[in-house]
Amino acid sequence: MKAMSSGSAGSLELLARIQSGDGEAWNDLYLRYRDRLLFTIRCRLGSGLRARLQSEDILHSVVRQALGDLERFRPRDDGALGRYLHVCVLNKIRQKGNFFGAQRRRGDVPMSDSLLARLPAGGTERYLDHERYDALERALHRLPEPMREAVLLRTVQGCSNEEAARALGKSPDATSKLYQRALARMAVAVGRRP
Repeated sequence: MKAMSSGSAGSLELLARIQSGDGEAWNDLYLRYRDRLLFTIRCRLGSGLRARLQSEDILHSVVRQALGDLERFRPRDDGALGRYLHVCVLNKIRQKGNFFGAQRRRGDVPMSDSLLARLPAGGTERYLDHERYDALERALHRLPEPMREAVLLRTVQGCSNEEAARALGKSPDATSKLYQRALARMAVAVGRRP
């Protein structure tokens, strides 16, 4: 599986265009990161939140937030913009989870919503490159949790092996091996050679 953060090439130029007021740059940002961010949302949302929220709504909320935040954003490297947007997505999912969790604890969630949260997610959102991302999503969900997490951290969020190792609580060598095995399994699942 090719790193999904490969679209980061040229993100410094894209960010400069956004910060200079180029309105077309926002369209370019959306098209460049949409599928990867939607993939992250769909993989991280969980069935409870997925039954209540549309992945596209979270994506649009993150893009709206970025409208103001990117004016002040100062990247350290070309991949920083993609990593920043992924962190925004994770934070938005965490906020939504906390919100609905607090509602449930207070008893504010109507019975029908509680039942709805237990139903499997249907998901009507479509990727721009839906065949590729649908296959990747299915293959990713077949992986054991540690492998899935390694792929999400390394390939989707653009973490280095060392950063992923810290997040997983493993050595860099063990994380690298876990990641390679996960990629091999995914390649077989989508019908490609590792």
